Amino acid sequence: MQHNKSENKPPPGITRRNALKGAVLFGAVVLLIPAVRLMDFLLPPKATAVTYPRLLVAKTGDIAPGKSLVFGYPTQDRAALLIHLSDGSFVAYDALCTHLGCSVHFDGDPLKGWENNPEEIFCPCHSGVFDAKTANVLAGPPTRPLPKIKLEIDTQGNIYANGYESGLPLYGES
Repeated sequence: MQHNKSENKPPPGITRRNALKGAVLFGAVVLLIPAVRLMDFLLPPKATAVTYPRLLVAKTGDIAPGKSLVFGYPTQDRAALLIHLSDGSFVAYDALCTHLGCSVHFDGDPLKGWENNPEEIFCPCHSGVFDAKTANVLAGPPTRPLPKIKLEIDTQGNIYANGYESGLPLYGES
């Protein structure tokens, strides 16, 4: 009687070894999914390049020294503050207080105790005070300066807002 070699081969289909490999692979995938989610949570978000518009705000002759102008930047629905300082220079800042997002003002009625300081930015909600030249916090609960807007002034005296120099992220944005 001849012995057929095909009788010694295991039947086609799932073998114990293939089933074990599949179970190990499935377990690895099940363990990796939460690990990837955990890494997304723990690692800081990837920086995305944000571009801001170049916007004509005013002409240098439109604002007297010691006065300010409220304008929308980087969108029309977000207040910003252009200030003509007494030394003739111009600065611009986001007009939302870094404490709780109240609107700040430059000229007008100063807070009690600050009447002799004409170049301060005031937040009426919680008595926050910022230096108009630097936007640094002088008093109150804000913990960081106002975001400073980059200004460009051309030879015709046009003042343009063109991005931010410092202070990002803006209040209310991440």
